Amino acid sequence: MTLGLAVFLAGCATTDQTPKITIDPKLPKPQNIRVITTHNSAAFEWDLLNYSNLDGFYIYRSDKDGMMSRVASIKDRFTTHYQDQGLKSDSTYQYRFSSFSKDGMESDGSGVVVAKTQPPIEAVSFIANVDNLPNRAKIVWRPHPNPSIVSYVIQKSDVYRQKWEDIAVVKGRLQAEYIDKDVESGKTYYYRVVAKAFDDSLSYPSQSVEVKVKKLPIPVDSVYATKNIPKQIVITWEAPEQKEFAGFRLYRADKTDGTYKAIANTSEKKFVDRIDEDGAVRYYKVTVVDKDRLESPAMNIATGLTKPLPTTPKFSLATIKENKVVLAWTMDGGEYTYRITKKWGSFLNKNIITFKDIKELRFEDKDVDLGTSYTYSIEAVDKDGLASKMSDEVELFVPKGL
Repeated sequence: MTLGLAVFLAGCATTDQTPKITIDPKLPKPQNIRVITTHNSAAFEWDLLNYSNLDGFYIYRSDKDGMMSRVASIKDRFTTHYQDQGLKSDSTYQYRFSSFSKDGMESDGSGVVVAKTQPPIEAVSFIANVDNLPNRAKIVWRPHPNPSIVSYVIQKSDVYRQKWEDIAVVKGRLQAEYIDKDVESGKTYYYRVVAKAFDDSLSYPSQSVEVKVKKLPIPVDSVYATKNIPKQIVITWEAPEQKEFAGFRLYRADKTDGTYKAIANTSEKKFVDRIDEDGAVRYYKVTVVDKDRLESPAMNIATGLTKPLPTTPKFSLATIKENKVVLAWTMDGGEYTYRITKKWGSFLNKNIITFKDIKELRFEDKDVDLGTSYTYSIEAVDKDGLASKMSDEVELFVPKGL
């Protein structure tokens, strides 16, 4: 075995991709191998080997460690051309060629054929940012003058610009803008463009540009909600003046951990929420909306309450004294008047009287008949006219002969 063949076998036989080979030094090997390259491929041509015992050709390529592995098996002895694609631009590759016979024997390898791919295509010459757009970042560029360009690869990076990610492909050489909607308000992003040719070869990256996404409106400072108005809650808030203001949006929830739903859009810093319920608790938050419909976060939550009913009075005394009914009751703090409901008579002939505007915690009913039973109940009424629930009834019998 010749020294050249030994070197070739040492390079080929140790890779996983290359099967064991049996060399027949009598087999002819490809001669006069020529190569031309593009940015990402190498094309080869060799002289025709018109030997009837040949079945085709093997092509080997070195990897980054210099080891040869088989990259192609051409099963036609009349073939004289091969193109190796998907190569890196501006890179040097080494190849060897051999022929093989129908019975599986392989020729000596050819000499090393060196192929250097062309440098990348020139970069896009101009790229610019479009700042302050709502929920998007936009870039524009000058179309590449190379007619082989068919698309552009858009790359995006974080603030450090150490790692670039392919995020989109814009088709068409003359198409020259991209809008990224996968952004967050108020943040800054970096972009660059790589031109792509019809054969998938890529240009150098363009210069990078910084794009700032429009900020959200400034949130409201404070939110307040009333707790002492019957059947309604008044919500007010404070907010700084700002450009492009469009209005406020008010949200409400029935529970602290409930779902907030928008109930009003207004340009005022006040809203009256009318609720036909006493003692109803509601939770509110307010956002600012600008002309592009961007909405600020809600930084504060206010708890509101419609005025609750007064507590129900409790009788502390119910007795008959000197042919009159004497009633007394207790009540939690506050200023109230009282209503006492008096009932007597049969089921079919019931009599009802209500005594109103009683200001004391005591009441005497002199208008009673001897030998008659009466029932009394009491309500407390606040200054807004809200009445408590009716108390439990007390029943008294006025005996005869007192």
